[in-house]
Amino acid sequence: MMPPADHDPELPPIATIVATARGAADTALRDFVADLRRRGVRVRGLLQESQPDSSGCRHLLVDIESGRHFPISQQLGSQSNACTLDTAALVEATSVLRRIADEGADLAVFNRFSKLESSGEGFAAEMLQVMSNGIPVLTITPPAYLESWRHFTGGIARELPPDAGALNDWFAA
Repeated sequence: MMPPADHDPELPPIATIVATARGAADTALRDFVADLRRRGVRVRGLLQESQPDSSGCRHLLVDIESGRHFPISQQLGSQSNACTLDTAALVEATSVLRRIADEGADLAVFNRFSKLESSGEGFAAEMLQVMSNGIPVLTITPPAYLESWRHFTGGIARELPPDAGALNDWFAA
């Protein structure tokens, strides 16, 4: 983890949970979001869920506010070696994120900053729009994409462990 930088009040608070152990970051994020919502914080965005199925695992994005599911895994058959990511479903899910940019939130959650976002695709444009509107942003970043994340955020984002205390301290600040 990079040492925490003092937060400039002119910059939006931006952070990522570094995904070091499989599933730990998703669980920490999901629990953190649930706790904030119980406290009346207006948290909006997308969480990722994984559900086992006959092909191994199916990934869904869940709209925090409405509960709507966006299945982002395609069923390509057991012999396929192609990427199972359904980019059409990702495009559909951007509506949730564009709404946040237009309507605001106390915290905007993006399920991942990963391969697509590191190349300027996926939810990269929506992340930048939300950040430029001054809305606090929290996401998850796998270690392989941390350098891209740092470049994407201009080095102003915090990197957090998947720990409730660290997440609460960041949000409280």
